[in-house]
Amino acid sequence: MKKIWEAWKVKWKVESDRRMLWIFLIFAITGTSTVFVRKFIFKILGIEISQPVMAFLVKFVAIYLVYQLMLFIVGSLLGEFKFVSWFIAKMNKRLIPGRK
Repeated sequence: MKKIWEAWKVKWKVESDRRMLWIFLIFAITGTSTVFVRKFIFKILGIEISQPVMAFLVKFVAIYLVYQLMLFIVGSLLGEFKFVSWFIAKMNKRLIPGRK
């Protein structure tokens, strides 16, 4: 586990274990919040999908978009604007074929 931790520190250009813990806390808050926010948005908009496959696809896309927004908001509020901006850009580049 320590090897993975150190590899992420290098890959993410994080200098301290304390900052790594802070970043993981941001991810935890974001992930948990995303579920509640997605449910709230669907309820407000009255989105109910009866077909399981369509429900999965719509929820997947909604969660992906809400997660990015929540990560940006939570990360920025907790002082990691630069890191979360970089992370979101990197995450989205993986969706576009032929770009690195």
